[in-house]
Amino acid sequence: MKASTKKRISVKLRKGPWFGLPRWLVVAVGVAILLGYGTFGRGVDAPAPVSDQVRTIVDGLRTTSVYEAPDSPGKVDAERARALIGDRPIVLVLLGTTPLPKPERPLDQPVYDLCDQIADVVSTSLVVLYATKDTGEYSAAYCVGPEFSNPQNPVDASNYDFVLVSRAEVAWKYRATDDDLFPKVEEFVFAFDEQAAEDFPGGVPRRAVVVPPPPSPDTLQTWQIVLSLAGILLGTIALFVGLRLVGQVVARRGARAAAHRHRGEAMSARLNKLADVVSHPPPTTDADEARRQADLAGQYVLVLGDFEAASSNMQLDGVDTRLTELEKEAAR
Repeated sequence: MKASTKKRISVKLRKGPWFGLPRWLVVAVGVAILLGYGTFGRGVDAPAPVSDQVRTIVDGLRTTSVYEAPDSPGKVDAERARALIGDRPIVLVLLGTTPLPKPERPLDQPVYDLCDQIADVVSTSLVVLYATKDTGEYSAAYCVGPEFSNPQNPVDASNYDFVLVSRAEVAWKYRATDDDLFPKVEEFVFAFDEQAAEDFPGGVPRRAVVVPPPPSPDTLQTWQIVLSLAGILLGTIALFVGLRLVGQVVARRGARAAAHRHRGEAMSARLNKLADVVSHPPPTTDADEARRQADLAGQYVLVLGDFEAASSNMQLDGVDTRLTELEKEAAR
């Protein structure tokens, strides 16, 4: 930044107050607000909030492939299903008899909406969800995690959605009953094995570790954000105060250096003028006058040496006093 630009900014900040406050303080608060907005105000690609129900289900899937709600009707044998699925990238969720909310629109399907929410968390797995609809029917929803097909295991995810369910449905049609839905799970797993054998000739990928969803913001986090904003504000003001103090110190030093330089230049001009008088004295035949002129020349040399060695105002004060006396002596 050019010196002239810095000077203009400094002059503007020293002018009259804004809103009854010093301009530098208003600028500091403005910078703090911008920093706070840049830190907390920008939109981020944060994960969608997870409901308590989904959080409970996902926590139950962290160590097993099957989550069974306490009030599950028992139409699917959870232990047999757990042994059947093993570590395949499939999770089975068996909810209870409490009906899901009634759809708000004709085309809404709460069971599939909940299935998708679970799949978003267990993103590399297939999800089979059994739940009680608002009609009282205990039925299933099937969905594919958004990262089931990934760079490590690239496949056509559509082969594991409707196509896979349709293939399994043909097999379970004459095996499953209203009270025993385990054959549906079994045939789905068998259909998965058949499709996976085609897509994964090197071996079927195993189920990934279930990472718990991020917690929802709570009161503590809110206070942390408030304290962070307060810290940004106070830190920015402290920085501006520090810069202002440093600027004042530098300015004072500059002013003192300029005054010292100007004083030195003035004394140098006086010494040069005196040098003409000392080096060209008027001719004299008086021995006392000749001795006085010689003493004057000697004193001049000493004062000149002290002037060239002076590095502080105190030293210049001493040189100035002696120079004044020397000037008076030379003027006699």
